[in-house]
Amino acid sequence: MDLKNSRYKKALWLVLVFGMGILMLPINSPAESNFLTNFSFDDCDPFEVRARIMDVDGKKAQLVAAEQTIYVVDLSLGDQHLTTELTDADGHRMDFGAFNQGQWVYVKGFKHIDGGVVALLVQQIDPPDRKKPVVRKISKESRRYKIIKRRASGIRN
Repeated sequence: MDLKNSRYKKALWLVLVFGMGILMLPINSPAESNFLTNFSFDDCDPFEVRARIMDVDGKKAQLVAAEQTIYVVDLSLGDQHLTTELTDADGHRMDFGAFNQGQWVYVKGFKHIDGGVVALLVQQIDPPDRKKPVVRKISKESRRYKIIKRRASGIRN
């Protein structure tokens, strides 16, 4: 068996090359956009949502709600200064650390075309009331009951 021309050696080289290629990938993936450095209102649409917080990242000052990354910012864009206002349900200011996963928030800001939302307002709100579905029983005397019964009796197993 000649080692230089063996299939095993070729397979080993392929695995080694692919392994090195994977290890050399950058740590910051290109899917994670860094649009805050060159932010422009021309690339944005208004955004407004009431949603539950899915994730909070205190190091990057961002949270995930309604499957959108929401950036809490303090930016100077030319002559404009953009600051996210963080409030509770009564409108009093609060710290970013007070937001937790599972809380309901109202977010108002700008959705960038590259993804992500630059928030102007993040307000903690009370969860919406969950209404029970209305279940109506069909009385045996009703016409609807007779129609359903007739259709069900025609089904044979």
